[in-house]
Amino acid sequence: MEKLYGKVSIKILGARDILPLDITTSDPYCLIQTKDLNDIPTSPVFKTEVIYKTLNPVWKEEEFIFDIYGTNIVHILMYDEDKISKDDFAGLVRVNLDEYRNKGLRDIWIPLEGKNPKKPSKKKRGDIHLQINFSSFLSLSHYLNFDNHKIIKDLSKQLITDDFAKALMFYFSNSKACNLIDIIRDITSLEIENTVDPNVLFRTDSLSTKIIVATFKSIGYNFLREALTPLIRSMIENDVKLEVDTNKVSEAQSQQNSTQLTFYCSSFITAIKASMDQLPNEIKVICNLLYELILKKFSSENTSIKAVGGFLFLRFINPAIFSPEAFGLISDAPNPNVRRTLTLVSKVLQNISNQVTVTKEKDLLSFNPFITERFADLSNIIKQISTEVIDMPQQQFDFPLLQIEPITLMRHIDCIISSINDKKSFYSNNTSIEFNNEIITRAKLIQAQLKQQSKIQTKK
Repeated sequence: MEKLYGKVSIKILGARDILPLDITTSDPYCLIQTKDLNDIPTSPVFKTEVIYKTLNPVWKEEEFIFDIYGTNIVHILMYDEDKISKDDFAGLVRVNLDEYRNKGLRDIWIPLEGKNPKKPSKKKRGDIHLQINFSSFLSLSHYLNFDNHKIIKDLSKQLITDDFAKALMFYFSNSKACNLIDIIRDITSLEIENTVDPNVLFRTDSLSTKIIVATFKSIGYNFLREALTPLIRSMIENDVKLEVDTNKVSEAQSQQNSTQLTFYCSSFITAIKASMDQLPNEIKVICNLLYELILKKFSSENTSIKAVGGFLFLRFINPAIFSPEAFGLISDAPNPNVRRTLTLVSKVLQNISNQVTVTKEKDLLSFNPFITERFADLSNIIKQISTEVIDMPQQQFDFPLLQIEPITLMRHIDCIISSINDKKSFYSNNTSIEFNNEIITRAKLIQAQLKQQSKIQTKK
């Protein structure tokens, strides 16, 4: 069963006939917090304003918003403030939010109880007045999936941020009502269909590119570590400096360094090929998807292989080579000498994966025979992973390495809603009034939730 995610707004409006804990009156305030069924807190403790000298307090602007996932119980504890000693307990209520899902705004009075629910309180502690409104996020799946992800496709040219792409990646891989492969297919199809020259595919930042790159980085660490780290560590330990720029080293030194650099390029190709069994099936499925979409558009197997290979190296493998610390492959950044060598290696590998020779960088022109000679090696690797039949239907991939805690998923859902709300002028004329209203309402809830941090209870 799909877990229900959403936000609940609880307004504490007042109370009546509460216990007089200061002789004939009280100075009541409330603490409010959500907990799961095991009594484990799922939110901070928030505190209302203290209302002085009354048994029938009325609160204003005391709205609290909580993230809801699975089953949550709201605990509201009322205390009488005591400026000299410990505050006195006045009563509590436990609200099971499952009872209020999708029921709109509910205005209710609930009797205050003692601390032990198994022992009914003999004291009449009064009642608390609440308004509860639960907003489910299940409908978000419906809107985002509708008409082959039309909303996201409409926004794909306006929302090209890493945060939005990452949020979509986690949302679509953690929701049974959605599918990450499907969203990648639909927005990538749009990009490919709008591309005339296959040589520029995936060269500019796009939402589809960012989602795929975020996915590769999130699930491909073991492959990168296995394929690249031993060579990179060896180069760092030996302080490998292989400059080929003749403005910086002699012609003879450049030629000697070029020979060694060719050796390292070959070593990386060998290591990458040997580590292909570590490449996650999900990455292979995405490569296969790209291959098939490009083949459908341009009717050329070689064009598909070049495009997929160029993408894989430009966006995933080569960045890990010249910036291994950013991918967590090593702890500290390489020194400038090794960084320069790794950068040169990545440039040569990129030309091989693109199946093009060097034309602009004169100091790399001497690598063209080697580059041409290795076209087939990388082409075969890319063809293998792009056409391999994975023994599992694509729709069944659940991306286990992308599964996250519900509270983290809620942050990504907030990012999606806020991002769409910021761009509503680009889609509002093409979507339903219901969707527009939901996005606006939820965005307001998110903003209100951020502002309530000032109400977090600090220990007395």
